[in-house]
Amino acid sequence: MHLLAPASDQFMAENASVVVADARDQETFQAHRTLHDAVARFRYGALVIGAVTTPRSSLVWIRDNPGRLQDEPKGYAVEIRSPRPGPAELYPSVLYTWLRWWDEQTRNSLPPGDRTPQGVPRPPTELTAFLNGTQRQLTVRDANLDTSGDWGRTVPQRYFEPFDPEDPLFR
Repeated sequence: MHLLAPASDQFMAENASVVVADARDQETFQAHRTLHDAVARFRYGALVIGAVTTPRSSLVWIRDNPGRLQDEPKGYAVEIRSPRPGPAELYPSVLYTWLRWWDEQTRNSLPPGDRTPQGVPRPPTELTAFLNGTQRQLTVRDANLDTSGDWGRTVPQRYFEPFDPEDPLFR
């Protein structure tokens, strides 16, 4: 379980573990910009930030330094895809679930007193999600976005969030 919020809801997104922005029907460079802007706004709270690009895919930023109170959170971007359309929240939520699973496995395998290693590895290239009793095969690949340096630090003056009245996540 995790708190999931649309990027358009400032109050909820500032406290969410997973933030999802809508980048459907945007050109590739615009979708990258939407993800960048969401990371710039919410990187200090969220562990995973997604920009849904189509009903079958999403760009997702994953925090790769543990802890929510780091001075300068760092992360990397991947693209996650499904052969069938899914709800907007599916893609970033699956990666959040994987991130929590990885953290738990790592902590359980450490001798007492050892600290979790810095840096989160890339997720596997294939993941299986269970949604409403059915399995969904997802593929993960590098998003080819350079998230080093000051990536995600500046936010444009005007932030636009597309709105889909039929999608409960974006109401």
